[in-house]
Amino acid sequence: MIDTWQVIGALAATAFTVGFIDQLRVTLKTRCVDGVSLLQWVVFAAASSIFTAYYVHLDQWIMVSVSTFGTLCCLSMMGMIVRFRRVAE
Repeated sequence: MIDTWQVIGALAATAFTVGFIDQLRVTLKTRCVDGVSLLQWVVFAAASSIFTAYYVHLDQWIMVSVSTFGTLCCLSMMGMIVRFRRVAE
């Protein structure tokens, strides 16, 4: 059953994830990762994947989908950081 707090949580997580999407877009367009912290994205990916597992445990599938998408965004960003830093060297 979906309650008001699940909807509010999903909206908050979605808003947070929108920031990931813009960073992905800019990085993909410019291929510039100067000043972008790989450690930050590793921490974001770890936190997002832990949230995903937690929401699976709570059986909150809206939050599972948002957290899974956030984790995939973080992993994509990590891949671009590694790839574009190698190209720059």
